[in-house]
Amino acid sequence: MENDLLKLYDDFTLGVAAYQRISSKNFKIYYINKVGVALDHFNLNHLGGTLHEVYPELISFGLIDQLEDVFQTNIEMSIPFRAYEKPNGEILYRANKLKKIGSDLILNIYNDESETYSYIRDMKNNNQRLNKALDMISHDIRGEVTTSLGLIELLKQEFDKTNDVEASLQIIQQNMENIDFKIHALVHLLFEKADSTSNLNRD
Repeated sequence: MENDLLKLYDDFTLGVAAYQRISSKNFKIYYINKVGVALDHFNLNHLGGTLHEVYPELISFGLIDQLEDVFQTNIEMSIPFRAYEKPNGEILYRANKLKKIGSDLILNIYNDESETYSYIRDMKNNNQRLNKALDMISHDIRGEVTTSLGLIELLKQEFDKTNDVEASLQIIQQNMENIDFKIHALVHLLFEKADSTSNLNRD
């Protein structure tokens, strides 16, 4: 009966594996579907092998203990998005759902969330770069522009209004004021972008 049930998962869109309990915290890899083979780069020669020997990293991940808990309590368990490190140093992010079927099998339905985590990490990095840009624009650049405008105003007071320097300073002042206005507009736009990105991350 369990084998007929497992066949239903052959073409399932998530990874599905079944582990047979041999003894306390000792499980044999009994079944794995096509998606599971692809996600885990599973060697089919390991089918029937002991789970903690094929995947020793799952001990520190806590999956072996959780399989035993589900076996003992017969209560379905959902394991949220978590990371674990493979022996080759690769970091994987998985969400698992465990449930007992029959007398000695634990079904594990799981999905690889590494791509999702990578997207979240990129969003955070983009936010950091955005914040640096905002700091530079709002403090460094605007500070220099404000200082320059102040100096120009002082210089204007030193020259006769009929002097050609007056006209040049007027042009420089107008250009600096234009730059200042554009920086104000850019900062406003970037803050709107940062707020919308933060709201998207919260959603």
